[in-house]
Amino acid sequence: MNTVIILDKDAETELSGDLKERIIRILKEKAHRVEMVELRRNDVIPCLGCLLCLTKHVGICVTRDSLTETRNNANRYDMTIFLTPVMFGHFSATVKCAIDRGCGNQNLQVMLGYGSDINDEEKSTFIDLTRKHRGEADIVHPGFDKQVDVYLTTSPEDNDAICEAFKRYV
Repeated sequence: MNTVIILDKDAETELSGDLKERIIRILKEKAHRVEMVELRRNDVIPCLGCLLCLTKHVGICVTRDSLTETRNNANRYDMTIFLTPVMFGHFSATVKCAIDRGCGNQNLQVMLGYGSDINDEEKSTFIDLTRKHRGEADIVHPGFDKQVDVYLTTSPEDNDAICEAFKRYV
């Protein structure tokens, strides 16, 4: 299996680094090929909304930046993992650029949100936004993403639980 992990390098923490390393270890133990896409805010351009990827150049984004190759080859991955800090209940702007530009494959996407000080309202918002806009209620591309799973971590103990649950994917 081919897996791509897309993360916000500018917002990396000890908690996210631990989760990333553990997920990579689990994947490699099961012979997954893992590709890392570490994004920085200045490396990505937000979706321009031109819709050329859906009409004129189907599946190909015309914007050229560090997401170009990942976006244009999204279907070569069996699984896409987005590792993002949770900021006021939302993904980081950098990860949102990757999501909006269609960098995830359409079969299985896993959203891993992290933060040491996430409150219950932010957790709820993050889960609701992800489910609504990446799957269940996507009004722009209904049914486009077949499976989007969401996990949140605020501690090493949460990382343990996520890694245990993550083993079902491999």
